[in-house]
Amino acid sequence: MEDNRVMNINSNLLRLTLTLTLAILISGSAYAQTSGKLRGVVSDESTGEPLIGANVIVDGTSLGSATDESGEYFILNIPPGSYTVRAEIIGYKTAIESDVRVFINLTTTVNFVTGVEAVEGEAVEVLATKPLVQPDVAGTVVNASGEDFENIPVRSVNDFISQTAGVDQGMQIRGSGLNETAFVLDGISTRGARDGTPLTGVAMTSVDELQVQTGGMSASVGNARAGAINIVTKDPRDRMILDVMINNSPATSMSFAGDGEIVKDSDAYWWRPYTDESMNAEGTGAWDVYTQSQYPAFNGWTAHMDGTTGSDTLLTKSDWLDVFNWHHRKNTEVVESFQSIDLTFGMPLFSGARFLVSYLSNNEPYFYPQARSSFKEDNVHAKLMYDLNPSMKLMAFVKTAKQAGMAHSAFAMVETPYPQRGGTSFLPWGGGSVSSSLVYSEQQGLQQAETMVNQNGDHVGRSVLFSWDRYSVTDYDANMSGATFTHALDSKSFYTLSFSTMKEEFRTGPNSRRQGANSHPDDNASDIPDAVLQLYGTGGTNADSLVYTPFGWTSAPMSNPGSGARLGGHWARGRDNSNVSSTNFSLDYTAQLNSSNQINAGAWVSMYDYDMDFGSSDSILVHLERGYQSWKQSPTQAGLYAEDKLEFKGMIATLGLSVDYYNPNTDWWDYDVYARDLSGRESDLDPEKRFDDVAASAAETQITLSPKVRIAFPITVNSKLYFNYGTYRQQLTAAESFKVYQAVRGEIFSIGDPSNPMPKTVSYEVGYEQALQNAYLLRLGGYYKDNALQSRPVYYESIDAEVTYRRSSPYAYSDTRGLELSLSKNMGDLRGYLNYTYSVRTQGNFGWGSQFENDVQQSNYESTSADHYQIKPVAEPFASVNLEYAAPSTMGMLADFRVTLNGGWRAGRHFTWVGPSGASIPGVNNNVQMRDFLFMNARISKNFSVGDSRVMVFADVQNLLNLKYMYFSPYNTEGGPFEGIVGGNDWDNYMESLHMPDEFWDDVESEQMAYLNIVGDDRPGTFRERNINYVPIEVVANAGALPDEADRPTLIQTANVLYYVHDTGDWYNWDGTNWGAASSSFVNKVKSDKAYIDMPNEWHRTFLNPRTVSLGVRITF
Repeated sequence: MEDNRVMNINSNLLRLTLTLTLAILISGSAYAQTSGKLRGVVSDESTGEPLIGANVIVDGTSLGSATDESGEYFILNIPPGSYTVRAEIIGYKTAIESDVRVFINLTTTVNFVTGVEAVEGEAVEVLATKPLVQPDVAGTVVNASGEDFENIPVRSVNDFISQTAGVDQGMQIRGSGLNETAFVLDGISTRGARDGTPLTGVAMTSVDELQVQTGGMSASVGNARAGAINIVTKDPRDRMILDVMINNSPATSMSFAGDGEIVKDSDAYWWRPYTDESMNAEGTGAWDVYTQSQYPAFNGWTAHMDGTTGSDTLLTKSDWLDVFNWHHRKNTEVVESFQSIDLTFGMPLFSGARFLVSYLSNNEPYFYPQARSSFKEDNVHAKLMYDLNPSMKLMAFVKTAKQAGMAHSAFAMVETPYPQRGGTSFLPWGGGSVSSSLVYSEQQGLQQAETMVNQNGDHVGRSVLFSWDRYSVTDYDANMSGATFTHALDSKSFYTLSFSTMKEEFRTGPNSRRQGANSHPDDNASDIPDAVLQLYGTGGTNADSLVYTPFGWTSAPMSNPGSGARLGGHWARGRDNSNVSSTNFSLDYTAQLNSSNQINAGAWVSMYDYDMDFGSSDSILVHLERGYQSWKQSPTQAGLYAEDKLEFKGMIATLGLSVDYYNPNTDWWDYDVYARDLSGRESDLDPEKRFDDVAASAAETQITLSPKVRIAFPITVNSKLYFNYGTYRQQLTAAESFKVYQAVRGEIFSIGDPSNPMPKTVSYEVGYEQALQNAYLLRLGGYYKDNALQSRPVYYESIDAEVTYRRSSPYAYSDTRGLELSLSKNMGDLRGYLNYTYSVRTQGNFGWGSQFENDVQQSNYESTSADHYQIKPVAEPFASVNLEYAAPSTMGMLADFRVTLNGGWRAGRHFTWVGPSGASIPGVNNNVQMRDFLFMNARISKNFSVGDSRVMVFADVQNLLNLKYMYFSPYNTEGGPFEGIVGGNDWDNYMESLHMPDEFWDDVESEQMAYLNIVGDDRPGTFRERNINYVPIEVVANAGALPDEADRPTLIQTANVLYYVHDTGDWYNWDGTNWGAASSSFVNKVKSDKAYIDMPNEWHRTFLNPRTVSLGVRITF
């Protein structure tokens, strides 16, 4: 390959040339996505004639305009917010409209009617009427001010956004991930360069205006396919701002199991077999088969002692229990509180200059305390604004984000290099939480990455309960800075030039090595049991001494005596020392050509630098997937766009076109797909040397055209129809383009392809809006999104299996279509909203997911594979509701006392299950649906006026009704509450015990059924209360399969077991002594109590998110 240093110099020259060329070609362009427009007519009240030359002024700003020969005026580039606007003309009364609301990138119409001045200085003031239907919006757009959500019981701006119609938890817009969304703060995109994940930490107290656009994005929105979130922070132009909000929920259990060390409860899964004195000597074999299935198998301390040698034989059972307890001494309770500190401060400095600083800190405790007991996040956003003169404005900003916590597992870290969030999943099926890390799965789209709550239960996974350093620790630091310059050429045109840089640092590695003296702060040498010292010595200088287990990381593959929980070895495997940066320029120009024609055009360029150094380290067991990535690349992305907004009385149309440019700026190897250069024989860890003898050529530069159309048809001032169409492109992630993932044995495990085309989305939307009773806004819309050219890994295997790897290929596709309904009321003592989304997602893959050099293997694969089948469309409706009551001023002491109820509903997740042991039936997928999910939160608040300040005291109640749900992922059946590896078939036992409805098996022929289902109304998530004794039901095909009389005592082993004969529907009962037909009363009692459900073994993490109360205060000056 050519010397990369020469190539990089050439690339940098090309990038500089491109930037200068764009600036020259479109000098005078602007960036207008954080401002709005005023327009209207000034006329004589007696004649109705237009008044020419009237001055229209926006109070508190330098913005204004004069009416033309038609009496019309236009004022562009107005920051969003509420204003007083006046119209003045000599000889006429001054007309004043107060509380005029200007929205982001929208037009507000204010018409003035005035008469001849009878008294000098006479004025007429009118409170502006806010139109509920915005006539020039041709898409689904939600506008909100900071005041609109200050009384909603949400922890963050992100939580509020996720309640918008079409937006799911985690700010997923219409089935797409957050990294496909443009997140813009004060006109600057906060998109991260590594995988597109934006910085979203914004102080609620700083928000002035917020806009969520889920359909009909403008051409100026680049590098995004899902939607746009636009936030404008406050401007302390003429006043000081100090706003502080603190919210705290004390440390408490996140499980319905209650407080205390529930993991060490006398009946707990990983505790009872080893500590129950009634059986721990002889082991779990002393229990009946049903009890045995609820716990891990243990041969007993007697057998353990019989298997020891040397001096270990001197240890008694009591000694071994001392060792067990010492290794499990780590506190397993939640030790920190949920806490957020949210503050904003700003003030004028001198004429035309002011600043604003906001700070947001979040502390989210982990379900299982680790070396770091919580996820911590600190966000700072500061901006300095200076009006150089009435037509020129400068804004400089700095934004920082620091996150610290535990890493994801080494495998998941490849997709989610950020720290694990704290808390628990919001949705019962284990994904979609605002505070969860989301990754893409071909089975279920976006899902939650493995975390400490849903970690699997093998000898490594379960060590997270009792260990300190099971995971690596991760620090993520991001620093943004930049500036925008806006110049109003006249009242009808302006441009903006923006510049920003963003640097991200990813640091992941072990917390601390387990040294001979590396004890926990709470440990004392005198506390170490004698048995531990006899087994492991005093520690001394031994780097991997087990004396102070479980604190500290070690590569020693030691397991705990008795339980077998890993005490070291596959721990803290994640490593990351990557640095990513981007430099961004944008120019944008807006001009009002005449009363019906506004144009907007511009360009942007982003230059990236990837210095990637991450992977997995494991000195114990060499898995193929464990390896490392180390590479540097510097791609360039740019865009040009233009739009023409045509505004007529009966139609407002916006026609746009964007041009997307992507240059990987690198040569890429022209290797044969089965080349031996990909095998372990080429074991040099430097990919440049690995491919020394392989020809390379420039990766493909891409240029694409994307048209966009938005049309609104105002029917009346209270109703409109709208339609939009658009094509959108987005850059591939760094890994999809450039990764060279080498396994530890030297072979290539996974490789990217920088010539892959940019993923493409084509979207259509049609909708209708209607204002009702001048108070309610009803919006109904339908949409369709076609996503193509999305990356998926394709597996390649050579004829001798020397070469086995996966290559990123653009073969994945999906489409999402849906219906959205919203009803809102934003005025009066009682206000709120209802949002409903009905969404259906289809996904699949073009081509084959595997390619074998051996033709026979390929033929066999193609004849049996189903990975190219389209996954059955599944409806995923969900809804959110918010109802707020504010006591009116007439209620005396109770005035401004507020009660807010905030809740939602989500249809249960669909998944495929046709029987135990991973059974599958061709053509059957998504046949089973989990229980629906309901939630209800509340906030009670009271506002007090203290001088010029306002104090709000509030209490938030999460899960107000204390609704209980099972939390598990159907795609992680050996994790969460289920113990599949050690505890047997926990997942299958649960699923088979449910009495599920016939509709789940509509696509399954009777002879295809892999087990005998008892028909009922159970769905996955249906549960048995813990205080209900378990009554097993054994299902047999026919009476001939019932147990023989001689076998019953040894086969059944416990009382109150029911037998169900599937073909006749007869019930039989064994009560421990007698056998016979079961009484209908007993059967009905078992059914009504759900006593037959074989619950997950890890009961302490089965039911999460009980009712909690947090207290807060907000002080505003």
